[in-house]
Amino acid sequence: LNLCKHKTETQMLFYKNEQLVLHFLHKILHSQYLVMEGSLELPQIFFMRAAMGLAVEEDNKEERAIEFYRLLSSFDYMSSTPTLFNSGTLRPQLSSCYLTTIPDDLDGIFGAMKDNALLSKWAGGLGNDWSPVRALGSYIKGTNGKSQGVVPFLKVANDTAVAVNQGGKRKGAMCAYLETWHLDIEEFLDLRKNTGDDRRRTHDMNTANWVPDLFMKRVELDKNWTLFSPGETPDLHDLTGLAFEKRYEEYEALAAEGKMDQHKTIPAKDLWRKMLTMLFETGHPWITFKDSCNLRSPQQHIGVIHSSNLCTEITLNTSNDEIAVCNLGSVNLPQHMRDGILDEEKVKRTVTTALRMLDNVIDINYYSVDTAKNSNLKHR
Repeated sequence: LNLCKHKTETQMLFYKNEQLVLHFLHKILHSQYLVMEGSLELPQIFFMRAAMGLAVEEDNKEERAIEFYRLLSSFDYMSSTPTLFNSGTLRPQLSSCYLTTIPDDLDGIFGAMKDNALLSKWAGGLGNDWSPVRALGSYIKGTNGKSQGVVPFLKVANDTAVAVNQGGKRKGAMCAYLETWHLDIEEFLDLRKNTGDDRRRTHDMNTANWVPDLFMKRVELDKNWTLFSPGETPDLHDLTGLAFEKRYEEYEALAAEGKMDQHKTIPAKDLWRKMLTMLFETGHPWITFKDSCNLRSPQQHIGVIHSSNLCTEITLNTSNDEIAVCNLGSVNLPQHMRDGILDEEKVKRTVTTALRMLDNVIDINYYSVDTAKNSNLKHR
């Protein structure tokens, strides 16, 4: 900088950028940066590509691209990783996370595996609701056999996330959700352990409990908790609150009368203790609350929320014809502070532009799965 003390501001900016280029070249020589096909995307070009990609369908493309670029390059706002990866490319998959419900049949299960692979290929994170899948030992009418339960399919899902690793840019990211009344819940808690049968472990996949309020009431009152197979209790999956409690207790009464084939009664505190033990030991499954998420949902008229994603910041409805989509971006609030006070006018400007960018994410997005497009456009 001493060399530049008498130069103009423009020349100084050029000098700084020149130093940045030299810095990157130095890193390349020491193999700290990956160069693909002989090209390197420097930060300025990186942000401009993302901005131009998001402005491609605007009437005033250049003005919008500059507006988006200034917001990104200033770090006042940052688009999500898939948007930064894929904006301005041939396959602009710009959304962050996808939530699916896995149906209880072989065609549906492996159809969901294919959907997972396609979504993960283009840098989407995945949250899978596995609660409808029948438990270990359930009767299979078509073959007159018995089901292997949820766990073997989770192993396949785990290996799918490893194999399809977001275009080689980062690891596949997947989370499986299971409701606490599911008969396979105890095995589900063990999925991330480093001991036991490795064929029944998922070392690369996140797991989460989807806990109804009734279970916590049973823990508090030191009462028993009954586990069921969704093959016999399919409606529990779509019930919340008092409706869930009423139907669950009806199933418990039927089980007590010997009118249900698959059930298991355990002290609620014992299951809660195991849930906490696994959380401390492995970090999984994390605990999420079904009734709280549904009670606070602004889309209760659409249906029941069955899961979140791997980051638990999104709770949206899923169904057989809808894969819920999460479109993310981050406002950098420290950048909006002035003398220790939040600059609300700057926040307003930032959020207005950010929302336009997110709206464009939904319109421009490359949807590898039609059910995701259906959901994102319908509930934008």
